[in-house]
Amino acid sequence: MERRKIKDDIKRSFIKYAVVIIAIILFVYLISLYLIFNVSIVKPNQKINEQVAAEIEAGFEEYRAGLSSLIKDEAITSFLSGAGEGNVTNRILYDFRNAQQMNADFVLLNEEEEIIATSYYDGIEQELSQSIFMNELVNKANKNGMIEERLNKRIMDVNHEASYVFTAAIPGSDGTIGYLMFFLENQLPSTNNQLLFVTDPFDNVIFYSHSFALTTLGKLELEKGHFIQADTDYFFKTRTTISENDIQVITLTSIYSYRLLLFYGLLTMVVSSLVMILVVWIVTPKILKKSLQPFDALVTMISTKNHNQHFQKEHIFDEVQTIYEEYTSKINEIQFLVDQNQEIMEKRKLSEMKHLEAKFNPHFLFNVLEMIKYETLADPENASDMIVKTAKLMRYNTNFGDTTVPLEKDLSYLEDYFSLQKMRYGKRLNYSIQIEPYLYEAHIPKLMIQPLIENAIKHNINETHGLLVELTIEVLGETLMLIRVKDNGLGMKPETLALVQAILAGDMKETEHTGMKNTHQLIQLLYGTEYGLDIETTLGEGTVISLQIPYKG
Repeated sequence: MERRKIKDDIKRSFIKYAVVIIAIILFVYLISLYLIFNVSIVKPNQKINEQVAAEIEAGFEEYRAGLSSLIKDEAITSFLSGAGEGNVTNRILYDFRNAQQMNADFVLLNEEEEIIATSYYDGIEQELSQSIFMNELVNKANKNGMIEERLNKRIMDVNHEASYVFTAAIPGSDGTIGYLMFFLENQLPSTNNQLLFVTDPFDNVIFYSHSFALTTLGKLELEKGHFIQADTDYFFKTRTTISENDIQVITLTSIYSYRLLLFYGLLTMVVSSLVMILVVWIVTPKILKKSLQPFDALVTMISTKNHNQHFQKEHIFDEVQTIYEEYTSKINEIQFLVDQNQEIMEKRKLSEMKHLEAKFNPHFLFNVLEMIKYETLADPENASDMIVKTAKLMRYNTNFGDTTVPLEKDLSYLEDYFSLQKMRYGKRLNYSIQIEPYLYEAHIPKLMIQPLIENAIKHNINETHGLLVELTIEVLGETLMLIRVKDNGLGMKPETLALVQAILAGDMKETEHTGMKNTHQLIQLLYGTEYGLDIETTLGEGTVISLQIPYKG
């Protein structure tokens, strides 16, 4: 059998595990970069693309439907026939244009192709009257009734270019009596760091948010694939085709910074890995030499078979004696730790309760901050009140004092919480609190009720026209306090109730309903497993969550 030295074996192990750890760190780093890219680049890009595609498709459909309706409007046809009023026609056309999300200007022509109503100012109106392209649109409308197309020719000055036109001939009793046109503006609003383009099937640009990558002929020239390079920048591209007319929606997101992060991150990881392996290779022998001195002394003593001689050598004897003394002392320490086990469990229990107190839902805080942002402009006084209430909630939530507090103090917190939720949801949310005044001094676990109220609002507010949350607290007998949170929401299906009960029982890891789980766990930590949370629910009528805890006045 091959004999090896323990120092060489340990050295190889150090290097092997160092390489493994470095490989794991590098793998985790690459996975994190992929996830970051997916979350920060791909998902937002695709989301914006889908949103713009839906808006373009919906906007076009609104103009098609609106144009079909307007050419049949009696006020407009009467005005073209000479019997109606121009003010009424202008108001109808302006009202329709202003109601659309996609900006456009309208032009109304009579049967002699003269402009009799338009949203353009006088200079543009004169250019339109003299444009040959207007006559082409009229001829196409006479043949097809209603048309829509990208404008391939500039018919107005540079500051008022249109990109897409809807045109329809207006029928009368004796034939066509006029023409109605809507010219859509060619620019889209900018969206964060996204570049947006809308083109026809031949890459002719219809709408755009930036003139980037546009040719002088109005075409969009981009490489194929999801990752493209343009000038000195790199982009992630998403392309969606709208079924109607094969219109393309292209979204570009710059990934230049991400490429730098990937390059320099990998470079740093490689250099750091090489340095780490070099340090391990050099330092390990020195560490082993110092660390294994007592072991070497023991091996020398055994191999010489002259124990008495080595026992007489002070340094070697001390090292060996220390090993045995340490072994004996460890046995005593283990016994001591066993004796302290109960104290450690109590400290762990207290730590778990403090951990449960510290769980505050950040989504609620984010929503409140969003409300404050808009209220600051709309109603500064109301925003100030919201800030004060939010500060009180945060102070109460982060004040790690006693585990239990007077009920009156917790109710004050709940009133502020309900008030903020009421500001958020308005008439969609109502609440009531019913409690006898003599119970205000009773002590309850801090932040025990709020997660249940939050749970009722979260799962029902978007499913009902008017959610009512009722909190009632009463004493059963002389030693038991009953706390009930009732809502008139959707209730639960039997399978959903079984799932929640399995989560409360600890048979299933929670993916939601963590508020009820935390409350149930806190009660059992404080008062024992005979106490906890009970659920009564009726599908379509609502849910009642009941808590029973010892009454302590």
